[in-house]
Amino acid sequence: MPFYEVAYETGRVSVAFYEDDDEAQRALGEQQARAVAGLPGGPIGQPAERIAKVRVYKKHPNEYNPEQTMSADVASKEMAALAKALADENGVVSVDQLALAVRELSHPMNNERAEGFGSIFKMKEDRELEVTA
Repeated sequence: MPFYEVAYETGRVSVAFYEDDDEAQRALGEQQARAVAGLPGGPIGQPAERIAKVRVYKKHPNEYNPEQTMSADVASKEMAALAKALADENGVVSVDQLALAVRELSHPMNNERAEGFGSIFKMKEDRELEVTA
């Protein structure tokens, strides 16, 4: 049962779980139709948001690297890059900042989103879904 990362034109992102693409298409198509028509998007009357992109994952994208591991080669390269990036003008690195940056290497979410409607997750999507209203 796939998970769908829905990126809206407003920049907001949500993750939805649907039984299959047909159910996703019905729900997201209705959302898109409501947004295009300028109708409310929910029970409290907020405007519906247009969908910009939908990424499909086989498992929840928050399950990125649950073992919290990486190869020694990758760890070595990442540590060198982090130390260089975090060093001040005297070449001194805060151990606290370095520890935090190392921890973020296996965090499932991106620190910065890609241009446009990039994913908020590090996990690579399996495919995209084209939503039709």
